[in-house]
Amino acid sequence: MIDWHSHVLPALDDGSRSVDESLALLKMLSEQGVDTVIATPHFYADMNSPETFLKNRENSLEHLKARLGELDQVPVFCTGAEVHFFRGMSRFPGLDSLCFGKSNYILIEMPFRDWQPGFIDEIEEISQVVGLNVIIAHIERYFDQDKRLVKRLLDNPDLLIQCNAEFFIEKQTNRKALKFLKTGRIDLLASDSHNLDSRRPNIGEAIEIIGKKDKNGALRHFYNNGRMIFSAAL
Repeated sequence: MIDWHSHVLPALDDGSRSVDESLALLKMLSEQGVDTVIATPHFYADMNSPETFLKNRENSLEHLKARLGELDQVPVFCTGAEVHFFRGMSRFPGLDSLCFGKSNYILIEMPFRDWQPGFIDEIEEISQVVGLNVIIAHIERYFDQDKRLVKRLLDNPDLLIQCNAEFFIEKQTNRKALKFLKTGRIDLLASDSHNLDSRRPNIGEAIEIIGKKDKNGALRHFYNNGRMIFSAAL
């Protein structure tokens, strides 16, 4: 199983605060059946250049790698970024350097302020003009936005849609998550884990819930998409 969105790299963003915490997070993910971890620390264009971000990410990864031997099951790693949306990002130098590994797949976190039509235009330009394969992070967090604009994302076949495990686990969203799953418009599932308390790895629990209702092959869809992207990232 691949965890496509996580903040397990130590002391880099609001995720893991230390190598010890990172190792504990990875141990939990392994126990839930995850053998491949995609590290996606936050990238904010107004705080870092791509060059600085990539240097910091590599340093954090090297500190973690130095102690991975302490784990019984060492995961396969791939690095990327959770790129926070900003106006003009389709023309931003170095945007492609924030993709997963060597691929042209990029994870974008949409803004939490009120959306404007131009936001979706920007995403479509990244996909159609720049030529990057856009993955929209945790789609469930945007359902209170203008429904017409959310629909534009969901109706665009060129975009991949990721959701977090908690969408299926939380009682207040479980029914909606399962209903949404039936549409076949969720392409990737991830833990988005940050820490050992409030945002623990929980992808195994979500997989169990989905498995009981999976009549349309959603888990196979997640797996196939994950392997396709991971192969491109190598």
